[in-house]
Amino acid sequence: MNWNERYPEYCKRIESALPQYLPETDTPQGKVSEAMAYSLLGGGKRIRGCLVLAMCELCGGELESALPIACAVEMVHAYSLIHDDLPCMDNDTLRRGKPTCHIQFDEATALLAGDALLTHAFSAVNSAYFNGTIPADTVLRCISQLARAAGVEGMIGGQMIDIAHGSQPMTPELLEKMHSMKTGALIRASAVMGCLAAGAPRDIV
Repeated sequence: MNWNERYPEYCKRIESALPQYLPETDTPQGKVSEAMAYSLLGGGKRIRGCLVLAMCELCGGELESALPIACAVEMVHAYSLIHDDLPCMDNDTLRRGKPTCHIQFDEATALLAGDALLTHAFSAVNSAYFNGTIPADTVLRCISQLARAAGVEGMIGGQMIDIAHGSQPMTPELLEKMHSMKTGALIRASAVMGCLAAGAPRDIV
């Protein structure tokens, strides 16, 4: 498998699949759906989602099986970026050259859009069972992996370490721990879930 050759194909598959996991915008609550789409479909390298597909393929699985999980990972990543950009966090006004979600919409809508993307990500993983591509026990293991990577043991915990220290210097050990949680946890989970989607043995984790 040549990553440089496969990467564009992975990205194409993910970009095509992502919209199906978003709620309708033509509803009374449609503004938050628009904000979700704005942030999720606004580009990016899709490294985490592509890693899911690459590891699934490397383990002999079908890409279609891992696609809902790849989309879920991208939804979690998009949620984290929305929240990172908020005034109470990094207070950024631009993301990939475009207004951040809270600038394009408003702070409350951005907060809800991030919450909704995180919630819908687990629904996306679950859809792999309902469409018959992944057995229930594997879906449960993937949900557990994603929850752990997104929670206090992963992204949220890493963000908390970052916030708690502000501009204060960290020890090399704490800096490594922060990055392993804030960034590394979801990347690791992406690789593991790709293997699980291909039917890799449980002891992979």
